[in-house]
Amino acid sequence: MKSVGTGVLGLVGISALMVACGGARPQGTAAGAPGQAVASARCQRRAPGVGAVRAGTQRESSAVALARLGAQTVAYVADEDDGVVHTVDLSTGKELAVTEVGGAPSQVLVTKDGRVLVSLRDKSQVAVLEPGATAERALSPLCGVDLPAEPIALAATPDDSTVFVTSGWGRALTALDADQLKVRFRVALAREPRAVVVSDDGSKAFVSHVVGSRMSAVDLKGQDHAVRTIDLSGTDAGISRGGRRGVVGLLRGGGRAQERMGCQSFALAKSVDPPGRLFAPQVLVDPGDTEQSTSGYGDGFRAAEVASIAVIDDGTGEPLDTSLKLTANDGQVGQSQRECLLPRAIAVDPARRSMLVACLGLDAVIEYDAASADPRQAEKRRWQVGSGPTGVAVDDVGRRAVVWSQFDQAVSVISLDEEAKRPTMLALSRKAKDARDGDFALGRKLFHTAGDTRIAADGRSCASCHPDGRDDSLTWATPEGPRNTPMLAGRLGETGPFGWNGVSDTVGSHLHHTLQRLRGRGLEKHEVAALETFVGGMRAPTVHVPTAGPEGSRIARGKALFESAETACASCHTGGGSVDGSSHDVQSKAKADTELKFDTPSLRFVGGTAPYFHDGRYRTLRELLVGSDGKMGHVGHLSAVDVDALEAYLRTL
Repeated sequence: MKSVGTGVLGLVGISALMVACGGARPQGTAAGAPGQAVASARCQRRAPGVGAVRAGTQRESSAVALARLGAQTVAYVADEDDGVVHTVDLSTGKELAVTEVGGAPSQVLVTKDGRVLVSLRDKSQVAVLEPGATAERALSPLCGVDLPAEPIALAATPDDSTVFVTSGWGRALTALDADQLKVRFRVALAREPRAVVVSDDGSKAFVSHVVGSRMSAVDLKGQDHAVRTIDLSGTDAGISRGGRRGVVGLLRGGGRAQERMGCQSFALAKSVDPPGRLFAPQVLVDPGDTEQSTSGYGDGFRAAEVASIAVIDDGTGEPLDTSLKLTANDGQVGQSQRECLLPRAIAVDPARRSMLVACLGLDAVIEYDAASADPRQAEKRRWQVGSGPTGVAVDDVGRRAVVWSQFDQAVSVISLDEEAKRPTMLALSRKAKDARDGDFALGRKLFHTAGDTRIAADGRSCASCHPDGRDDSLTWATPEGPRNTPMLAGRLGETGPFGWNGVSDTVGSHLHHTLQRLRGRGLEKHEVAALETFVGGMRAPTVHVPTAGPEGSRIARGKALFESAETACASCHTGGGSVDGSSHDVQSKAKADTELKFDTPSLRFVGGTAPYFHDGRYRTLRELLVGSDGKMGHVGHLSAVDVDALEAYLRTL
C-alpha cells in the first residue's frame, strides 16, 4: 500500500476560560479564541525544561494522561462534552486548571519534553500545548496540525522521534516528526481505526479497528509502509451451522465450531511483564445464520456478543489462538450480564503483571492477568467507577489507576495496592447544562448500558451494534431476513419511515420494535423518549468537502450526475442525504427475506458505512454502483471517469 507524503500544518485557537454551573473554574489563562490564529506556528517548545513532563514511559494516548512536576503528579483529562482539558492534582484531588481547546478533545499524549498533544476529532486537528511553570496555569497553545477526518489516538515510537495519529473517519495513520510535528508520511487504513501502539523495536505500528475483525500492522521501515491485516475473529465451540447445536452436535458430527467476528476494538496496550505481547480488548460476535429466519437479532441460542481479549505476539504479529477460542459454556446467555461488552480503554500495571480495562456499560474497571494466554478467563478483581469510563492510566509511583468517566465528568482514583479500598471519585467543574441536556445524558447512558435485561436478554446494549452511534459492519439474521446494521449518528433527521422495511413511522416506535427483537423486557416511556433524544443528537463525523481544484471539479461533476434524470439517483435519494419516504422492489430479495420491497435509506455518510444493501451484499461503493445498475438507478452508460466522479460525490454526503 502506498503512503502519501503530504500534510499541512495548521493553527488551533484556545478560547478564554469560562465559569461553570457545577462550580467555579480553577484559575488559569489561555490565549486566543476559537478560530483565531495563535501567535506562532512553531510547534516546538517556547520554554524548554519548564513545567511538568511525562510520567513514566507511557507512549500511548488515552482520555487521561499523567505528568509530573517535581513530587507532584497531575492528570490531564480530555473532556469531549465541554471541549476542555482538565488538570488535576492526584495527591490532593484538586482541579488545578482548565484549558479550552476549541474543539472536542478525544485523547491526550504527553511527549518526552512535556508538550501535551490533544486530538480534536471534530476539527480534524491535533492541538499542541505547552505546560507552564506551575500546574495551576492553563496549558498554552503552540500550534495545531491538520489531519484527515477525526484524529483520535496517538502513540510515540520507543525513541520518541515520531508520533503516530489515527484518523477514525479519515481511515488513515499519519506519522509526524516529534520535534516540529511535520507530516512524514501517511498510510491508508481500513474502516474505523482507533488505538495505535508501536512495537518495542520500532519496526511496526499496530492499529486496532472498531469493526471488521481486524488489526492493522504497518511496516515502518519499508518505503511503501505496507499494511498487513491480522485476523481477530474467533471460534465458538457452542455453535455449529450443521443442523445440531452445541458440543453434542459437534461430537456427533453436526458441524464445526462457528467463527465469530471481532468488534468493539477501541483500545490497545503493550505488555511489560511478560514482554512482547499486545492486548486488544474486543467482543466476539455471532450475528446468526443469515440464510435462516430467526426470532430476533441473531440466533437466540447463544449470547450474540461475548467478551474477548485478543493476545498478539509483538514479534510475529500473530494472535494466540487460545485468546480467541470460546468454549461451549462461554456463550451462555446468563453469563453475559457482567461481561465487558463495551471495552473502551486499557492500561498495563507491570507491578502486578496485570492489565486494567475500562468497561463502558458496566461502569467498571476490570483487572485481568497479563500473563494468561486467555486473559478474559483470568479476571483478578474489578471496581465500580463513574458512568461512562473512557480512559485509564496507571501511576506506577503512586500505585494508583486514574479513570476518566465521561458521562459523569468525573475522575476515579483506584488504589492498586489496597485490596478493599473503594475508588475515590473527584467531580470536576462543568459548563452549564439545560433540561434537554439532561434527557440527552439519560439517553446516552441507556444507549451504552450493558447487562440490562430490559434492553436485551443476552446483555447487549444499543452501542453493541452501533459503536460511536455508527454501525458494526455486520449483517444480522432477523425474522424478516438478513439485515445490515445502519449508521445512526447524523442520519435520522427527516429520513423516516425507519427500519429496512419502513414499518416504523417514528424513531421511538422503531426503538420499541428493536427492544422486542432483542428480547428485552422494555423501558419506561420517559426512557424511550430520552433514548430518542440521544440518537437524534449524536455527534456525526465532520466531513470536509473540497470545492476547488481537480477534486472539487470531480465532486461537482458527480453531484450533477447524481441529480441528472439519466442516472435517476435523486428520484429516491432526494437532495443527496434525504429520502423519498417510500419502499421499492429493487430486485434484492435474499433467501430468508419475507418482503420484496425495502425502504429508501439515507445516503448521509454512505462513504464510511460499507458493506451496502439490506443484506450487506456489496463490499464497496463501486460494487454497489455497478452491481445495482438498472435495478436502482442507471450507471451502466457512464464512463469510468464519470463513475469515479459519482463515487467521489457520494463520499462527501
